[in-house]
Amino acid sequence: MKGLIGKKIGMTQVFNDEGNLVPVTVIDVGTCQVVGKRTPEKDSYSAVTLGFGEIREKILNLAERGFFKKANAPYRRHLKEFRVTPEEAASFNVGDAVKADMFTKGELVDVTGITKGRGFSGVMRRWNFKGSQTKTHGTHEYQRHPGAIGQRKTPGRVYPNKKMPGHYGVDQVTTQNLTVVEVDVEKGLVLVKGAVAGHNNGVVYIRPSIKAAMRAQHKAARGA
Repeated sequence: MKGLIGKKIGMTQVFNDEGNLVPVTVIDVGTCQVVGKRTPEKDSYSAVTLGFGEIREKILNLAERGFFKKANAPYRRHLKEFRVTPEEAASFNVGDAVKADMFTKGELVDVTGITKGRGFSGVMRRWNFKGSQTKTHGTHEYQRHPGAIGQRKTPGRVYPNKKMPGHYGVDQVTTQNLTVVEVDVEKGLVLVKGAVAGHNNGVVYIRPSIKAAMRAQHKAARGA
């Protein structure tokens, strides 16, 4: 398992090799560095901790400073663990820069981000409700209401997870099977086809497509 931490720059469009215009999301991964490792002997599993984004020392608390100093690693604003095999972990050292060439052009990836916050929203915006009534026949200020929410006398309560007005957005969303359109190692950019959850300058995590990996495993199992 490999991965990168990045910052969503925004969207643009590029021409592919066939001359077709492709909408892409630009992700900056230029400051990714290894800041820690997990080993089976010490931690019972194998993983690599990546750091992203520069930060001043005085902003960190004592525990965070101690973590970086103990690992003799550079200070980073965002941290994320990625599970790897012991052989893959052995190829990384603390302080190594992880560049955009970890992914290749044409590879399928999953990108995780935090959606934009939309505050307290009604059911039509939050859940795409059609609306309870028409605007005719004297209906007064009820077009965008959710309608009845009860279940008669039994059970006499509202079921949990009922779709109602409430806080909308700021959820972790993973967009799967995005194609890597271009990789710019010098500028530290990864361009993926399509949209990614989150606002510009938001932190995102890039991983290989889990569905593509499962399909490859099933194909290998059938071949065996």
